[in-house]
Amino acid sequence: MAGMNPSSPFSVAPGLTREQFRTIAWLRWRIFVNTLRGKGAAGELVARVLSYPLLALMIIGPAVGAGFGTWLIVTTAAYSYLAIPLWLIFALWQFIGVSTSASGPSFDLTILIRFPIRYRDYLLMRLSFGLLDPPTMAGIACLVAMSIGIGIAAPALAIWCALVLFFYALCNILFSRMVYTWIERLLAQRRTRELFTVLLVAVSLGVQVVVQFAQKLGAHGGPTNPLLQRITHTLLAINWFLPPGLAASAIDHMHGGASVLAGTALLGLLFFSGVFLFILHLRLHAEYLGENLSEAPRAIEDTSASHKRSSSGVVAESRETYTRSLLPVAVSACLAKEFRYLKRSGAQLYSLIVPPFMVFIFAARSSAMSQTGLQSKSVSSYLFTYGCAYTLLVFVSFMYNSLGNDAAGVQFYFIAPVRMRDVILAKNILAGCLLAVEIGLIYLSASLATKPPTLDVTVATFTWMLFAIFINMSIGNVRSITAPKLLQAGKVRRQNVSGLSSLISFGVILGAFGLGAAALLLCRYLGTGYWAVSLIFLLLAGIAFGGYLLGLQRVDSIASEHNEGLTKELTKGT
Repeated sequence: MAGMNPSSPFSVAPGLTREQFRTIAWLRWRIFVNTLRGKGAAGELVARVLSYPLLALMIIGPAVGAGFGTWLIVTTAAYSYLAIPLWLIFALWQFIGVSTSASGPSFDLTILIRFPIRYRDYLLMRLSFGLLDPPTMAGIACLVAMSIGIGIAAPALAIWCALVLFFYALCNILFSRMVYTWIERLLAQRRTRELFTVLLVAVSLGVQVVVQFAQKLGAHGGPTNPLLQRITHTLLAINWFLPPGLAASAIDHMHGGASVLAGTALLGLLFFSGVFLFILHLRLHAEYLGENLSEAPRAIEDTSASHKRSSSGVVAESRETYTRSLLPVAVSACLAKEFRYLKRSGAQLYSLIVPPFMVFIFAARSSAMSQTGLQSKSVSSYLFTYGCAYTLLVFVSFMYNSLGNDAAGVQFYFIAPVRMRDVILAKNILAGCLLAVEIGLIYLSASLATKPPTLDVTVATFTWMLFAIFINMSIGNVRSITAPKLLQAGKVRRQNVSGLSSLISFGVILGAFGLGAAALLLCRYLGTGYWAVSLIFLLLAGIAFGGYLLGLQRVDSIASEHNEGLTKELTKGT
């Protein structure tokens, strides 16, 4: 092949490197331009433009805070406290990276290994194509603001601080790339994905418990609590051996005239960058050599036990099971399929666990604030309402992309003797059952954490939830067909719904919250109690249910009109 170096099958002529980078950049640009020509592209473009102010706020706001905070720290000569904004930038970098999807068009760089490209160039491309993502832009903006703040407060340290913060930014970039690539390695197979989900649940909920425990220690013993003091001193000692502490030490020692110690701290920062790069190299080099982690089932051994049940017997048993159901056969079969999806979906199982647990966390924080006189007693009365609202926020993304888990299997809906209405109805029934279970668990959690909510508050919250659920299901069913989004379990920063669907769901939820708040304030003003709220939302829920039934009747015609776009989007990469 032209351009190949005969000395190595994995090398390419050096003159082609720059051309390869330009070609890939041009390809990504063409993908972005072509996405603006498809059906619904105008709405997606509008949603993306409207999201830019929020993205700018996520970048500019923390940057201004980092610059002002750094200037204040340097002017007071408290250089050791520079570790605080550096740790906050690190946490913000990783939080935005997990909570946002990658910007720009979707482009899987792993396909580059099919072409004659050197590993060095592949590594550089994996590192460079992502510098414009929100987490990287926010982190770099904060570090630039810190450099400006230090330069204004102490001009003599401007060059040294810029150098230290440059290598700190490089360390953060390598760390985030390392974490994402190895997490995707864990998510590539179902067994490791399940283990990772369990670990994520345990860590995230465990952190909340530890924070609450620390708050209770501080409340009972104050800052002089011996256990809290030992934990604080240990964390402070460890801090100076980690990248944020090393960067702060390098600046602090240079200010004190200890250039040798400052250089040593900078070398420690470079050491961490090298370690992160090496761990990242292990993962990317395995991909470059062709590692493919497939979830294809292993061959089943031909044993006598496997032949005891013939295929006809299995089919007959399945038909008998579905016939006994109160639902139509097609709906029962689809419901069983959705339940199997649920058992294998770590994200949905995690979403089921978090809301009831968050009720306990919020109750503990409310009780701690009430002891200081900062918390109103009415907050505990509405704990059940807050928990239901949080649950709706978690579940709404699944309603607006209910077909995302089907992937290429969506094609069978159009060739099998099943109506799309039955498929969507099964998905809605499962979502409704899960929400009912969540509401019950939240009610139990709120009752155990503080006290059971009053009957009028419970009924008002339940009727409001019915109204919000039917409204979101009515719109979500249509958006799931007209603007589907393939869910990739092996990708860390994946987008669960399209941009326009996300904007629509946000508007619907905001409107539902506004109606609920307005109804509560009106009842308080009139002094009629919350039974009037229940009546209002019961009527609105009936209207929303009627709209849901009308929309469900049109699902088949909508699916036939968007057959091509639906299958095209959900069969990507298959």
